[in-house]
Amino acid sequence: MKELVYSRELRLGEILTIGFRLFLENIKTILLGLLVICLPMSILLNLIQLRMADTSTIMDTLLQARAAVSEEEFMQAFQRMMTENLTLVAVKVFLEPIYTIAVAKGVKRRLENRPVQLGKVYGDALLLEGRIVQTGFIYAVLVFLGSMILIPGIIMAVNWCFYVYCIGICDRKGMDALRHSRDMVRGRWWKTLGFLVVLFFVGIFWNYLLQLLFLPFGNSFAVNTLYMTATYLTNGFIVCATTILFLNRESGLFGMADLAEREEIEQSGEAPQDEEENKTE
Repeated sequence: MKELVYSRELRLGEILTIGFRLFLENIKTILLGLLVICLPMSILLNLIQLRMADTSTIMDTLLQARAAVSEEEFMQAFQRMMTENLTLVAVKVFLEPIYTIAVAKGVKRRLENRPVQLGKVYGDALLLEGRIVQTGFIYAVLVFLGSMILIPGIIMAVNWCFYVYCIGICDRKGMDALRHSRDMVRGRWWKTLGFLVVLFFVGIFWNYLLQLLFLPFGNSFAVNTLYMTATYLTNGFIVCATTILFLNRESGLFGMADLAEREEIEQSGEAPQDEEENKTE
């Protein structure tokens, strides 16, 4: 598989096939992530969504009785709604990439027939949280502003779909991660969009099956939290497939320099180059 991924541009079917195989091989990494990252994150997301449902009910009531509601009461409810929405986005943009990066690192190591230390891949991902927050904030703001006109938001979201992988695998940060992702998509925008759409529908199908599995257990907070955590199993496959596409694009367009991990460089006897020589903030 390694020779295939690093030798030529893969077709969609090949990416999905290799991604699924590495999903199965990387299942321990994914399950650990479900337990230590996705379960706590699902509890938090579920709590936020419950508050958002309450706030939505309050807003509907206030709008229906607008004449009897003071402007101060309306603004307080609106601010609460905005805060909850921003918190939801922050959890997805700042915490979820830790899981993504750890799984991606596991996929890369298994693809290259190298040992995977579960604690190390998650530890390395956690150490990148500063970069995740820095770049994720820029990403969230720009995509939000672009989405207000719809088309620019879609264009930016596709252009920057690899930015988390640029941080986790290529050790890039800030605007450089966004620029590098855009460079990987340039000339292949429609192919990339098609890939993302296919993964979107695969995710819907898998999550629908999971929903049927949890349906007999009711609609309690615990069941909803466990279901939300289980959906990250689907996300694990999406990360595996996207990692294969990322590695294929990176090696084909820019060579293997950015894909070499620090221990590989040290084992080869070469001194690692200073980050600032090749990667600008």
